[in-house]
Amino acid sequence: MALRSSINVPLSVEHLQSIWQALNESYFGNRLPAIEIQWSTRLTASAGLFRSRTGPRTSWVASEERHGTGRVIRLSVPLLSGQSFEEIRGTLAHEMIHQWQFDVKKWCPSHGREFRRIMALMNADGLGITIYHTLTAGASASVKFTWRCTWCGYAYHRQRNTLSTQRHRCGLCRGPLIAQEEAIRSSPQPFPGVSGSKREDEKRSPGGRRSGKQAGPIQLAFHF
Repeated sequence: MALRSSINVPLSVEHLQSIWQALNESYFGNRLPAIEIQWSTRLTASAGLFRSRTGPRTSWVASEERHGTGRVIRLSVPLLSGQSFEEIRGTLAHEMIHQWQFDVKKWCPSHGREFRRIMALMNADGLGITIYHTLTAGASASVKFTWRCTWCGYAYHRQRNTLSTQRHRCGLCRGPLIAQEEAIRSSPQPFPGVSGSKREDEKRSPGGRRSGKQAGPIQLAFHF
């Protein structure tokens, strides 16, 4: 359930909107169109999420849908409750970079080179944005299942066993997923994405798409 009030949430929605406006002015030249920011009690797969009902280049949808109710930034109550203001602001800034990719650049959101470039500019001013959210002990207690991408290292947390390593691929880089327990047994070293490896960039063709074809249907596990 997405919460639109300030009841039992770390920061009010009005406060979040004021942070969004300040970041929009400082780092995006006020080019980001207005977007609704919600707190969600059900979001446990990631600390934050940028979501749109249409693609970034969809032309047939009405503008109020394309730049209005069709997009939303959600922040997780379970994962961000008890976190510092800086952590919440960094999570919001992370999702704003995805909004910039979608609304301004007309790209599908990713954690690729341009994301990291904007993140570095913001972190130079002390925002502390990260790609991978580290769960606190309290937040981890609500997570029962975890899968990790073997290419970029991104982790997918679920309260139910809803992902299949045979059918699902990483929504960020299309890499294969591995259950957390199996990942720990088979690879004691950090995953490439966590250590800052360029493996994801090396596997992409000049056009930005990963080279090679995937056999069979693939369901992508998107969480931006």
